[in-house]
Amino acid sequence: MNMQMSLRLAACAVALMATSYVTFAQESLSKEKPKPKPAPEAPKPAMAEKRTLSVGLSVMLAPMIGNAVESGFRLPTVPSCCPGYEGTSGSGLMIGADLLLPLSDGLELGARVAFQTSTADFSAQEPITVRVGNSAVTTSIDHSLNTSIASLFVEPTLNYQIMKGLYLSGGLRLGTIMSGTYDQREKFADPTIPYDFSSGSALNNVSDGDIPNRSGFQLGAVIGARAAIALGTSLTLMPEVSYAPMFTSVISDASWSASPLRVGASVLFNLTKLEAVSTPIAP
Repeated sequence: MNMQMSLRLAACAVALMATSYVTFAQESLSKEKPKPKPAPEAPKPAMAEKRTLSVGLSVMLAPMIGNAVESGFRLPTVPSCCPGYEGTSGSGLMIGADLLLPLSDGLELGARVAFQTSTADFSAQEPITVRVGNSAVTTSIDHSLNTSIASLFVEPTLNYQIMKGLYLSGGLRLGTIMSGTYDQREKFADPTIPYDFSSGSALNNVSDGDIPNRSGFQLGAVIGARAAIALGTSLTLMPEVSYAPMFTSVISDASWSASPLRVGASVLFNLTKLEAVSTPIAP
């Protein structure tokens, strides 16, 4: 009896264990496997606007500080008794259309189409002695030559940033003189002298018209400094001081070069694009 009871208990235990195992296996199979965790998203790079091109307009005063002339300079084919005019200064104005193309950080290519007007006034005094009554009077004949010129130039330049917002620039000037006029006359320096010229007038060799023998090609250089002042995300104000020494003459028959000192500013419209900015964490 005890043996049979033991066998029954053992059989029940085995059956219970088998049932538990089958149930556990069924539950394990019925459960879904856990989904793998998604990989963390890479951080998005920071974006910033980068200038790709700038276009605009410039206006500058352009006084002629380098009206260099040869000794004995006179306008060819224009009658004159002047022994020779000397170099002098004059005024001028320049209006331009500008383009700036960044090449790298701190270096950009510039181009300007410039219309320039300028004036130059030449003078010379010729000592002369005349007789007034029984006395010899020393005076002079004043010779004057006033000129006006309109020119068109193309100026390619390179601009190098020496510090934030400050550029040094250098390049060439290539162009032509579109028009040029002159006004010439001679008179006694002392208007009280009772003499007239052989023409019977107090003025001599009065002449005006187009400047003769103008050179068709003009070549010079440009050197200067510019400062960039942001007026917003799209506009830049760029004050400028530059000097433009000329290598060619205004006329082909004599040495006369007109070199302006320019002071003014450009207003530029900036074209930009979005570009990723590298960081120490995510280059």
